[in-house]
Amino acid sequence: MPLMPHVNGYDTPECKTLAETAKKSIRTPTSLGLDRCIQCGACTASCPAARFTDYNPRQLVKKVQENDRSVLESEMIWACFYCYSCNLRCPRNNSPVTIVQVLRQMAINEGIGLERLEYFMEIGEVLAENGASKVPGPGVRNMEKDLGEHWIGFKRNLESIRAELGLGPKDVRNTNGEVRAILEGTGYFEREKWIKGKLQEKRLHEFLNVRCEKNEDKSGEFGFETDREYPGQEAFIV
Repeated sequence: MPLMPHVNGYDTPECKTLAETAKKSIRTPTSLGLDRCIQCGACTASCPAARFTDYNPRQLVKKVQENDRSVLESEMIWACFYCYSCNLRCPRNNSPVTIVQVLRQMAINEGIGLERLEYFMEIGEVLAENGASKVPGPGVRNMEKDLGEHWIGFKRNLESIRAELGLGPKDVRNTNGEVRAILEGTGYFEREKWIKGKLQEKRLHEFLNVRCEKNEDKSGEFGFETDREYPGQEAFIV
């Protein structure tokens, strides 16, 4: 079952090629220079992700131009973090970052890379429950990992620090209803339900495959032959 057909009709429209899908997606500006790409590599040279990973926006665009659908299963499309440096530096006004967004959605529609969405779904659930005034737990864990214990100490002592600076208490209002209304209006909960269902199916399928492989190893290649000796009594011969 496809993910929300009424959304995919304009988000990832069905086209003959990856390039056409990228150009016709609602995410994509009409000025996208995909067809004008000259493979100069300015996008890759300016990309922070390319500096520390195998991500290569120039190569990604080339695969899209060649209609190489293997790109949907590539780890490459998940390394971009949407800084738009590639779009800023491109002499042809191409936007690999926009193309990545379309490719990710196409991959998700086919059940690829769904595990990567669990982190974001956890954040969505926290926002739906608490509104935008509370930093979601996954975000806190990541910030502690990136910024160290100093950041946690800062958060714990925020009120006293604000008082020392002559600042009043934080103006926190309950945004729970507003955030939930936005999530409902944009179809978030419907998407979340679909993704969780697909993840459950995938994990069940993987579990059953592992069980079958283990059973096959125990019983032999054909399931009825074995090299193990019979542990019971000797056969009675008449």
